[in-house]
Amino acid sequence: MEVITGLTLKNMLLAASYQLDQEKDFVNALNVFPVPDGDTGTNMSLTMEAALKEVEKSTEDDISQITSLLANGSLMGARGNSGVILSQFFRGFAAGLTKNKTTASGKDLARAFLESTKTTYRAVMKPVEGTMLTVGRLAADGAALAAEEGAGAGQVLKAALAAALEALENTPNILPVLKEAGVVDAGGQGLVCIFQGFVAGLEMDRRELESFFGKPVEKQVLKEAAAPPDETLENKYCTEFIILGANIDQEMIKSELESKGDSMIVVGDPNVIKVHLHTDVPGDVLQFCAGLGELTEIAIDNMLLQRQEYSRGQNGSHEHSHRLDFSDQPEPERELSLIVNPQAVKGVGLVAVVPGKGLAEIFSSLGVECIVPGGQTMNPSTEDLVKAINTVNAESVIILPNNKNVIFSAQQAKELVDKKVGVVPTRSVPQGISALLYFAPDQTLEDNLAAMDGGRKEVQTGEITFATRSTVAGDLQIEERDIIGLVEGKIAAVGSDPEEVAVNILENMVNEESSVISIYYGADEKEEAAQKLSERAKDKYPQCEVEMYSGGQPLYYYILSVE
Repeated sequence: MEVITGLTLKNMLLAASYQLDQEKDFVNALNVFPVPDGDTGTNMSLTMEAALKEVEKSTEDDISQITSLLANGSLMGARGNSGVILSQFFRGFAAGLTKNKTTASGKDLARAFLESTKTTYRAVMKPVEGTMLTVGRLAADGAALAAEEGAGAGQVLKAALAAALEALENTPNILPVLKEAGVVDAGGQGLVCIFQGFVAGLEMDRRELESFFGKPVEKQVLKEAAAPPDETLENKYCTEFIILGANIDQEMIKSELESKGDSMIVVGDPNVIKVHLHTDVPGDVLQFCAGLGELTEIAIDNMLLQRQEYSRGQNGSHEHSHRLDFSDQPEPERELSLIVNPQAVKGVGLVAVVPGKGLAEIFSSLGVECIVPGGQTMNPSTEDLVKAINTVNAESVIILPNNKNVIFSAQQAKELVDKKVGVVPTRSVPQGISALLYFAPDQTLEDNLAAMDGGRKEVQTGEITFATRSTVAGDLQIEERDIIGLVEGKIAAVGSDPEEVAVNILENMVNEESSVISIYYGADEKEEAAQKLSERAKDKYPQCEVEMYSGGQPLYYYILSVE
């Protein structure tokens, strides 16, 4: 294929999104540390989904218009560090294509990939080789070499994929931490999935596309005229809803619904679960799930009727889209929780990203006007943060990311609003709380940023969670599902009991200058167990004041802080 058209590009993007969604769990598992917060694949997939929703607004077979929408959609939908870098990749891709073009040649694509590389490297303050940056750069080099030799668009894309695969395999030789963990770079793997999708969507006919997706494809992504739909369709009711409850078992839901349909998606946390299923028995599905909690946002669409309407040209806005919101945190839980004074505009307002109801209440009590639900495995999007900033009734706003994987998104969000915005790069909940103690409402944005940045450094953070795979960390032999303790993000203890591991890591954190120990117990830990841990800490460290709170955070049994 010498050139690609706008329709071809849409096919490529849809195939890339599908490929990335299918591989996101594999990408997530490439986490260097065996903790349950590997979300690179999820973040990249959600960013891609947001970009596609924007691309669907395109009205012409114009590559420039499509790539512009792609850049904007990925920018606003970016989640986590990997999602932000991916959004910058698409931003550069759009900038690298000549405006008002209806097709793109091999040289055009090579130029676009080169601009993608420049844009991503500029976006990262301290670029690290052996990551998705390297994979993207070497893919662009491969594309450029093929274009110089006169290759058309199809061959340029294949050259980019081949170079990306080679670069990915070499990432452990560049980053020792990858070699030690026995993995390739997760973001690089995600980018390879996208290139694989690009190539797959480039040349497939209808039958091949349907084989690739494992289901009938929508008419708008086909390169050839669609055949009339069959009069029968297995699992024809697209059924979506949200379950609100307590301690809901996702795996049990998946096991129960597996035999009732296909295209199943079950995501969320123990309190809010989003379910998507294609089934012939939606009533049975709803009846079962209603026994687990309250159902809301219920939607049931007959895809057979939609296909028939589509074939008659009458589907309009009722056509079912397979581009789902695969968010790990369903929309009701992602809504902003506001505590504002509508009668007076403040000088400086506060936004914080916080996991767990209890922690949200703590941050609100410390003066935060807008809480954005999020944290490990559920990073908020750039758009979530932009909405939060604009909601706060203040002339300027400070963001507390409280997670290393949200800092990049926060920095990106501040460039997309009219208000003055500052980011205190808090990497944990305790750092966020410590920073808030230095906030002074009557001081300027700049003075507060300086004081709060100093305040965040006066606390140590410990976390108790479980291992997602077997590995070795220094002298520690870790088996899957072992309880592990981290101090400032590094594994410091392993055991079989959360409380015992917590006691062990406190020994690494408390010294003669320590004065306050705070214990925040998570959604999966009982108050009685937390109380016993608190008493043990009081007995062992009588010089310290020990405080205990219900944090309600998922995945982490305890978050500990020592001041």
